[in-house]
Amino acid sequence: MIDLLVRHYIWWFIIPIIITYILSLISQQITRWAMQQTSYAIIAIIGFFGIVIHELSHLIIAILFHHNITDFKLWQLSNDGVLGYVNHTYNKNSFYQRFGNVFIGLAPIFGLGLAVYSLTFFMYPPLLSWRLLVVICLMISFVFGFNLSRADWINFWYGVPFYLIIIFIVTIIQMLLKKD
Repeated sequence: MIDLLVRHYIWWFIIPIIITYILSLISQQITRWAMQQTSYAIIAIIGFFGIVIHELSHLIIAILFHHNITDFKLWQLSNDGVLGYVNHTYNKNSFYQRFGNVFIGLAPIFGLGLAVYSLTFFMYPPLLSWRLLVVICLMISFVFGFNLSRADWINFWYGVPFYLIIIFIVTIIQMLLKKD
């Protein structure tokens, strides 16, 4: 059982966190470099679609986990550098809502991953076409959306204990089903 539990924790927790962290770090470094080369406003405009998908991902998953949305902006130019946000509250006595924090925090990775997949699947452009230019521009915009904020990571960590409990329960169920 311990071997299976360790494998589940590695495959369903550690590996996804490493991949997410690397994607976010790459996006953060690209954003930082691009801002040094241009400006906050230009990056905000170029990253519009990535930022909107980032915030929509948080919003949709927060709604799915029955969080109370108190305020949100899908995109903005602001003095504090925040390009968008989703403010939400949840019932701290609800296992489901606390468990949802894991997915709310990481939602932009899934949302933008789906956007990249959809874009390449449905708009696979021939070389040297206007569609190729559109795909390249959208992909560049998406890069800026993969950056998870400190608040995203904090929200994620609030849900981790509940996520680990779910992995544990699934492992026990799998072990019980294997014995039959």
